Amino acid sequence: MEIQIQTVLSQNITLVYDSLDLQAIDSGELKGLMGVQTKPMLMDTPEMIVAVYPPEPTVIQIGDRRIRITFQQHNEDIGRVALWEIAGKCNQLVSDPKATLIAYGFNYDVGLALADGNAHEVAIDLFVSNPQMIEDALEGHLLTFIPRFRFQRGQTRYDLVIEPIEQQRMKVHLNAHFEFGGITLPPQDQLQASFYEEYRYLVSMLSRLFEGGR
Repeated sequence: MEIQIQTVLSQNITLVYDSLDLQAIDSGELKGLMGVQTKPMLMDTPEMIVAVYPPEPTVIQIGDRRIRITFQQHNEDIGRVALWEIAGKCNQLVSDPKATLIAYGFNYDVGLALADGNAHEVAIDLFVSNPQMIEDALEGHLLTFIPRFRFQRGQTRYDLVIEPIEQQRMKVHLNAHFEFGGITLPPQDQLQASFYEEYRYLVSMLSRLFEGGR
């Protein structure tokens, strides 16, 4: 089954802490995070701080023990905005000595196109071993299937969701999660290399998954 990634829908780096005191975050530094020429829209509440940076739709969300840095514009590839640089700057904003980084992760959402076949039927054909048994149990006709895989490679845990959305199009989400004792945020060049490496893994892994499709 020939597939093509048509667009990167969203790309994200998330930092996770054992605790995160929002009152210890300097909102003034957050406003100047992207340079003096970029004036973000800032929402500051007791539960969440959200900063939106124009003209690129880059969003930083701080809350729930997490800092989420998301670039939401559709693109042909990743890396138009250096999320790894922003992640490093955001990590430096956490001045509370009680806040310790315990994990970080990458999130990619991509739009996938099939060269032929119906996306709903392909998902059933690839990932449901006995659709007739399921239809008998449901007493209905199986229209689509949305597989979700949680797995681990080395120290990295993954969450993969494949969702058929149109006749020949699917939306794919991949989370790569890094968590181990003594974890620290890598230097920006290493974080960038890892961000690209995990995206390349997503592309190659999807090709292998769909090789058996009809």
